[in-house]
Amino acid sequence: MGGLKCKMCGSNLDIEDSITVCKCEKCGTSQTVPDIEDDKELKLFERAGRLRFNCDFDKAAGIYNTITDSYPEEAEGYWGLILCKYGIEYVDNASGKKVPVCHRISYDSVMDDEDFELVMENSDSESRAIFREEAKIIEENRKKYIQIAESEQPYDIYISYRAKDDNGDKTAVSEIAGHLYNKLTSARYRVFLSEAALKGKKQSDCEPYIYSALNSCLHLVHHMMIITMSGLRMNGTDILR
Repeated sequence: MGGLKCKMCGSNLDIEDSITVCKCEKCGTSQTVPDIEDDKELKLFERAGRLRFNCDFDKAAGIYNTITDSYPEEAEGYWGLILCKYGIEYVDNASGKKVPVCHRISYDSVMDDEDFELVMENSDSESRAIFREEAKIIEENRKKYIQIAESEQPYDIYISYRAKDDNGDKTAVSEIAGHLYNKLTSARYRVFLSEAALKGKKQSDCEPYIYSALNSCLHLVHHMMIITMSGLRMNGTDILR
């Protein structure tokens, strides 16, 4: 069976027909795979996997919903919805092992999710064990992220901007955002700027801090606002002048 890719590293998988678990030859991860019935199902999983791998979770979830509607006994479709709900991306840890990172934080337990119940209901014993182990890791991350997020002090302002362009070069707006950050902090506002707040943190550790800042901030300054405004006044203070 061709077309399916590793959920962790994106490499092509060598899958025999009628198996539900395989090992990626590139990253070495054992993972569950769908028992594909026809070309339509294969193409749906290919597209959903590609979107999820690019962290386009909403569009990927839409396709996984189509899969669960068309193939209600396929556990992998419900698992795809879980990965999208919690925004799961797999990154390398210190030892090079692929581990899940949550880009979306939820107060709802993975284990209590109705889609996870359908995963368990529609999987065989071998794949069920892997699903359960993956869910435990995601649940541990979710709890840790919530704990970190709740321990953070609230922010007054969140500055949202694109730090680098498609070539990896620093954008012009990032310099303006840095200037705005300095002005606001000098005016005693508590400001979240990713370049400052996340400095020294690993990618896998950043999400709870971003989540906490977004949920606590009183004002959100978007990058387009930064570009277009000639001056910003807050409580009588000229920010950019």
